[in-house]
Amino acid sequence: MDSNNMNGNYQQNQYQQPQYQQPAYQQNPQAQYQNYQQTQYQQPYTQQPVYNNIYASNSVPDNYKPISPWGYVGYSILFAIPVVGLILLIVFSFSDSNINRRNYARSFWCVLLLVVILTVILVAIAAITGISLLNYLY
Repeated sequence: MDSNNMNGNYQQNQYQQPQYQQPAYQQNPQAQYQNYQQTQYQQPYTQQPVYNNIYASNSVPDNYKPISPWGYVGYSILFAIPVVGLILLIVFSFSDSNINRRNYARSFWCVLLLVVILTVILVAIAAITGISLLNYLY
């Protein structure tokens, strides 16, 4: 043990705590806030650039021109015409004059194929059900 403690000659302040100083950012918060506001966020005002409508300009090649929503409605009506629609659907699905129209014609083929497959399945189920019902009744 310590000889000072045994003899009663205990010194009160043997261990001194280090003096704590506030960091510079906490000494004057109002001044720091003003400096922060002035130095870091003062950027010159620049006006946003005006973007041109790319669909109205001639920058898009003709074979990539987008089709308007009413164009899709018109093509859907055109493809629904029995003979003429089928011929135009074949022509548009292989033409390279407009890629968007070609892709829409191909997607129309996919939907048409799904409708035909579902119709065949439903007719087959109805026929099997009708045949089994006739066999059950007679």
